[in-house]
Amino acid sequence: MKRVLFDDFYSWSVFNERRQIDFNGHLWVRDEGNVLIDPAAMIESDLQQLQQLGGAAWIVLTNRDHEREAAVFQERTGAKVIAHADDVAEIEVPVDRTVADGEEIVPGLMAIHLRFGKSRGELALYWHGKGLVLSGDLVVGEPIGRLTLLADEKLEDPPTAALELRKLLALDFDAMLVGDGHSILYDAKERLLECLEERRDIYLNRVNADEVEWRKRLDREGYRWESKEIDALIGARELGYRLIRLPPGEATFPLHFHHAGEELFVVLEGACTLVSPRGDQAVQKGDFLAFPPGPAGTHKFTNGTAEPCVLLAIGNELRPEVAEYPDSAKIGVILRNGYSLFRTGDAVDYFEGEGP
Repeated sequence: MKRVLFDDFYSWSVFNERRQIDFNGHLWVRDEGNVLIDPAAMIESDLQQLQQLGGAAWIVLTNRDHEREAAVFQERTGAKVIAHADDVAEIEVPVDRTVADGEEIVPGLMAIHLRFGKSRGELALYWHGKGLVLSGDLVVGEPIGRLTLLADEKLEDPPTAALELRKLLALDFDAMLVGDGHSILYDAKERLLECLEERRDIYLNRVNADEVEWRKRLDREGYRWESKEIDALIGARELGYRLIRLPPGEATFPLHFHHAGEELFVVLEGACTLVSPRGDQAVQKGDFLAFPPGPAGTHKFTNGTAEPCVLLAIGNELRPEVAEYPDSAKIGVILRNGYSLFRTGDAVDYFEGEGP
């Protein structure tokens, strides 16, 4: 086996002569029990390495056709098998546990149900702490450096299957491991977008707002609201856009401004109050509000009415970026792989802690 991307991730392959493609198995090493994914056959040295790494506690099958050598590894390691309920009837090895869309399989690993793949129970896997996705059968890594969809003749409804991959576009990831073909180790979301934008049976760069679910965002008293995250679903690169539904008595983000990015808000429904250092402003349906970079763009919205207010928010997607929070004297640093907050009073001299 070879390590992939992380010290705790391994992969091995079996070349399929008929399809002229690698079938890949993956191993995630964890203190709480290792996870095998779609295990292909191993050579003897790989079997010894697996034993040295602690065997396996779980075997995850991303679809009925990736059962592969699961029975062999279950007998060898005593691992429990996990799959989606819709595929259990067509999997020969006994399945110990089923998982649903969005369910955490083990801490740090989420199941994403791709309902319109080759089988009804197809799963993708998402490691949110690693920025990593593993596709089942629906996405294939070929030719090298690119992604394609499984051949149309193997899918009941290829356009619907393609659009189902918006579930992956909504995730924050940079690498994609594949069950078949060659994995993409960086800029994988861009490769997936290119794959979907090349299709002529769908138009990826369009979605109706009614097709997107409202999801809770912040969930602290005074800052409870929902959003429809639109940008990633339709291939946005440089701009971010979302719908925000702000309930009565709640506020959006705390008072802040960005040092680099510019934002635009449009009131689509209802009314609310814009809070800024220049005083509170009542805003209503049809109002456009610009927030340029720097202190002039300081803003926050509160809803003091009896009805929800819906806002369209548009802004530059910049990494890195710096946000400042005047009320709490904090600085937010937005990097490619996360977001960190610091108090401005903690600033130190340039040479603080440095040697001669």
